[in-house]
Amino acid sequence: MGKIVAFLAECQGSPTIDDQNAAMAADAHILIAGRQSFNKLGDLLARGGVRLAAGDRVVVYDLSCITLSTSTMVRIISRLLRNGISFEIASLGIIISPAGDDKLYGLIRALDGHYRHLHRLKTRPEAASRGRKRLLDPNDLAAIKAELSRPGATATEVARDLGVSRSTLFNFLERYDLDRAAGIKKIGKRGSDDARKRDHLV
Repeated sequence: MGKIVAFLAECQGSPTIDDQNAAMAADAHILIAGRQSFNKLGDLLARGGVRLAAGDRVVVYDLSCITLSTSTMVRIISRLLRNGISFEIASLGIIISPAGDDKLYGLIRALDGHYRHLHRLKTRPEAASRGRKRLLDPNDLAAIKAELSRPGATATEVARDLGVSRSTLFNFLERYDLDRAAGIKKIGKRGSDDARKRDHLV
């Protein structure tokens, strides 16, 4: 059986940290988030030297302890489930399992997909037509770079979350990420200079 990680955060209207802690399993690894949001889960895990793996479970006492928009919360829970990690709401006695036949998991997937569909229609109506490849919005560059910089994040995972291929993600970064483009040019220039030096020596 995997480990249990309890995320405890005290928000306006939520139970206290002590009350939340009292409801957690004795063997749970407790993460005291204070007033930090649930999207800081990865940072808190890294700081505590804890690494989530398939078979583990993340527990929150109640959704009132999560100060995120519903769409963002659903997206984070969906990501956990896709990685084989269960999600529990202790106050309701609900455990959402990543098993394919779990109806609550199916609901989370459907809600996440619905949000992404509406977001695409709103931001890229021309990309919503059948057969048209999904595009990435340059206005989302900072958010995409932040996702890539998360501890343990991979380009494959981020691309999948965005609904695009890895090559589409890399092409987007090469086109719009000026820091990345400058780094590639610098490496290319250094390689050319080294080649000229070798030719000169010969």
